[in-house]
Amino acid sequence: MKSAAVISLIHEYERRQHIDRLFDEHNLDFNYFDAINKTQVEDTLQKHGLKVQSERMSAGEIGCTLSHYCLWKQVVEKNMPYLMIFEDDIYFAKCAKELLDDLDWLPSDFDIIKIETTYEKVMLKKRIDLASSHALLQMKSRHLGSGGYIISQQAAKKLITKVKALGIQDPVDHMLFEDLVYETSNKVYQISPAICIQDIVYNEDSTRFGSCLEEERQARPVNKVKLSARQKINRELMRLWRQLHIAERYRTLSLILKGYKNQKIDYSE
Repeated sequence: MKSAAVISLIHEYERRQHIDRLFDEHNLDFNYFDAINKTQVEDTLQKHGLKVQSERMSAGEIGCTLSHYCLWKQVVEKNMPYLMIFEDDIYFAKCAKELLDDLDWLPSDFDIIKIETTYEKVMLKKRIDLASSHALLQMKSRHLGSGGYIISQQAAKKLITKVKALGIQDPVDHMLFEDLVYETSNKVYQISPAICIQDIVYNEDSTRFGSCLEEERQARPVNKVKLSARQKINRELMRLWRQLHIAERYRTLSLILKGYKNQKIDYSE
């Protein structure tokens, strides 16, 4: 398996034509991973012995999360040191090939490296200079989006273990760039400026590809699932924690004192 995979529904011909051109222009190798569609969700959950422990996730969001999960499994099963994972509505910066073609700059102990941006501000520090005036910085606050990232085998193992134990509780970008980031033992990095961006972020008014997931989020019916008493308590505790602005402000101040800065991640054209 090549070291880059693009998640794409098999019938999304326009998106696949875009990806073929994009990777060809940058002379980068990749494989397609046929995304899990809504009709495959139940069978895929059963195959991997997983449960959905959320009342809020749509079938499309679950399928998207399962697609990423299946790639994490491949990283472990094929004993891959890392894998670059992309979604099929991305663009690359001009310098993307220079950084992605030779990954000798990867830290030896990294978990995840986010190479895209959604223009959120992120708490970052520990700058490592890379080529083309880019830098690698350790991330300590959430920066959602799962359009482009590099995952190590050790992170894939952590995520698989967590999903097997707790079930699917959140969309994949929350798992990667919120939950994993807030667990202090993990090393999650951000490339700045970003070298990858999703179409809807690059141009908010874009209708080039559309977003099935966004339509589902707006319409949601919700998936009703029966949660155990412990799962309900954990869910409510997490909600309470997120709502406690005082606690978040304290955490932010603590990070600033440790040398972190709240920075907006730009995209390198």
